[in-house]
Amino acid sequence: MNDFIEKYRLIDRIQDSNINFLFGSGMSAGYLEILGNIENLLTQLDKEVFAEQKQKDLIRASILNKYFEGVIEKNINILDYSSLEPEEVLSILWTLDSYKNFFKTVNQLILLRRNKLLSKQVNIFTTNIDIFLERGVEEVGLESNDGFGKGFKPKYDLSNFKKSIFQKSLHFDNSSEIPVFNILKIHGSLTWKRENQNVFFDNSLEQIQKVQTTRRKSLLSVDTSKDTISSLKTKFPKRINIRNFNTFLEEYDKLSIVNPTKGKFQQTVLDQKYYDLLRIYANELERENTLLFVMGFSFADEHIKDLTIRVANSNPTLMIYIFAHTTHAKEELEQTIDIENNVKNKNIAIIPPSQSEKEDKNLKDDFSYNFDNINSRIFMQILNKIKEQK
Repeated sequence: MNDFIEKYRLIDRIQDSNINFLFGSGMSAGYLEILGNIENLLTQLDKEVFAEQKQKDLIRASILNKYFEGVIEKNINILDYSSLEPEEVLSILWTLDSYKNFFKTVNQLILLRRNKLLSKQVNIFTTNIDIFLERGVEEVGLESNDGFGKGFKPKYDLSNFKKSIFQKSLHFDNSSEIPVFNILKIHGSLTWKRENQNVFFDNSLEQIQKVQTTRRKSLLSVDTSKDTISSLKTKFPKRINIRNFNTFLEEYDKLSIVNPTKGKFQQTVLDQKYYDLLRIYANELERENTLLFVMGFSFADEHIKDLTIRVANSNPTLMIYIFAHTTHAKEELEQTIDIENNVKNKNIAIIPPSQSEKEDKNLKDDFSYNFDNINSRIFMQILNKIKEQK
């Protein structure tokens, strides 16, 4: 049995707690690129002064195009990968399988819990805008709720997240609640389509296709691991023609997503929905005896970090487990959150991979906490142990 599972009595906690997840970009990193330095670049750009507006526009278009190519437009391939090269198809299927295994395992955990009074709703909060969550839960045939109602033109409404689903026996008049996965996309989604003050469901990713067809010439090459705004300025061409990329910026800004900047909550008519989703996040964590598992998330998002720490301090019955991808990632998370000074209830635990001494006498990680290892080393082990106790 995993030391972490025993140390925190995780089997008992899962049996008797409200269960929540917070997913970050690391969950889809098997196929989509992670943000890298994009958030910092866009944040720096907002503060920078330029001699001409078209210089700022060129850098913004170049950074957003990097994000579009690495994260956004690839979602069309998740819908239909029939024409892709085998290697890319394998990346999609491998990532999708991780999501499907997660849903199947957690669904079984909820069904087998001894506490029958607890709601069978599981909340998955995510800053990811991709469609892996929706595609994964659909392919395994489980009940989910993404905030959209039914009908020919599904409309987004937060009240949909409060609905439970009961299944009636075929031969008897018995009914029982079945697990429902609430998918709450804090930064919006590529399946969201704005119309005035409403958001409707777009299963064809129409706006992505519109962005794809725009003119994107003379953009700067952006290295998210090295570039700064200053270094991007050195890449300016002798002459900047705004017509080469202005249609890209116009169509990109119609996507119903929060761009990855630290000033992210100062844009678009969707602001209220983002604030409402953060409020739901806080309210769910305020409930008595609640668990939050954080996966693939660095807490670089200061809004979510501050809100999580505040709730942890106000609710001593809340327990938060953060899976660190590596030991180095654990050290970075410790600096970001500063549990010792910021978390008075000590109810946030950062879980790194185990380490062992290698041939060079140095400690090295035995594995990394990617999605598959979290599934197999944590949730599958807990599920197997609960089955043994039945």
